[in-house]
Amino acid sequence: MMKKIELKKFSSEIWINSKLLDMLILKELNITKSSLFLIDEIDDKYIENIKLNLEKLKNGVPIEYIINNAEFYNLDFYVDNRVLIPRNDTEIMVDNAIDSIFELELDTLIDIWTWSSCIAISIMENTKNINHCFVGDISEKALEVSKKNINKYQLDKKIKQIHSNLITEFLSSNSYDIGKNVIITANLPYIKNGDHENMDIETILYEPELALYWWKETWFELYEQLLRECIQFKKIQHLNKLVLFIEIWFDQYDYSYDYLKNLNLQFEYFKDNNWINRCIKIVF
Repeated sequence: MMKKIELKKFSSEIWINSKLLDMLILKELNITKSSLFLIDEIDDKYIENIKLNLEKLKNGVPIEYIINNAEFYNLDFYVDNRVLIPRNDTEIMVDNAIDSIFELELDTLIDIWTWSSCIAISIMENTKNINHCFVGDISEKALEVSKKNINKYQLDKKIKQIHSNLITEFLSSNSYDIGKNVIITANLPYIKNGDHENMDIETILYEPELALYWWKETWFELYEQLLRECIQFKKIQHLNKLVLFIEIWFDQYDYSYDYLKNLNLQFEYFKDNNWINRCIKIVF
């Protein structure tokens, strides 16, 4: 047995704070936070793995990948290195998407490049207005993680997975049962190739490159493709309403503003917790 205070001392010696240590202990012992306060000693059979995970933290592995859990919109999601770790700033998109669903009476949700499906599931858990929900991803590995979370929240009968890049699948097939008032959410990779200056080292080393990098010139190419597809989608499906929410990088405001203005689309920006223009609502 090892006293918890000794483990905390070991943790502090390698510059890992006690909050992260507690998260590792909770994961390893499979106990609740309230139970943790009652524990004074930890069985030796758990110590080796806890110390191993502390070393991983020291080397920069994100805590979310070690404990296979990330909190987003007051919900817990399974994550590993197949998917992007959800960020609090993305909750701005969820907030405003839910508002639009109520205000515009939208009935179909399509979440593209869904990764863990944290956006779609958070929306579905906080509104009953969506009758049809689809989550798509270009990565089959990401869809495996998405499936875990869909099953966790018992949404397998309400959410349909699609292996597709953007909304291409909806342009080439009429086999999907969708409504006439659609909302699309998209947190696409928007970082310029090789732009490591503005990123955490943990993100650079451990999160999937497919989720981060895409841009060579404008840093907006993939969204430009999505916007073109949305224009087609509304015509092909004869939609009454189509609203798109996207997340952008901190320095994409000027370019995105000019691009959307040239398309004569109605759009609105929303700021994140750091007062940066992070999310755009686009109405077609």
